[in-house]
Amino acid sequence: MNIQLVSTKAIRINLDPLDIDLDDTSELESFAFDFNPMFPEEKDESNSFAIVFNGEMKNCKENYIIKVVFLSVFEVDELITVDFLKDNFALINAPAISYPYFRAFYSNFLLTSGYEPFILPTINFVQLRKDKLEAINSRS
Repeated sequence: MNIQLVSTKAIRINLDPLDIDLDDTSELESFAFDFNPMFPEEKDESNSFAIVFNGEMKNCKENYIIKVVFLSVFEVDELITVDFLKDNFALINAPAISYPYFRAFYSNFLLTSGYEPFILPTINFVQLRKDKLEAINSRS
């Protein structure tokens, strides 16, 4: 099976000022991250699938919160089913291939918006696989 990353794009970006008292903050920066493999359209079979990244960062020092939903679309040369989304490629390899695009977008967006760029942490997708499988199985 040939698999290719065909597109990446931010599909939702919210950048807002924080409404907090800086004296009450315990963390000056926080970052939360999640991803989910899915078909781009509501289907049980397709020749493409997507990895959807969700990132949220609060920066009390520069007074903002940013939320990003980022989509990476892959195409394959044969028909795949929903079971493929539980496979190692969809839960480990595909996110590892597309995560650098998400990281670069996040950092560059902040920089061009006038903020200090934030380099997202590296992610070990092998460790996240078990949690993702449990979440996917609970949705089925």
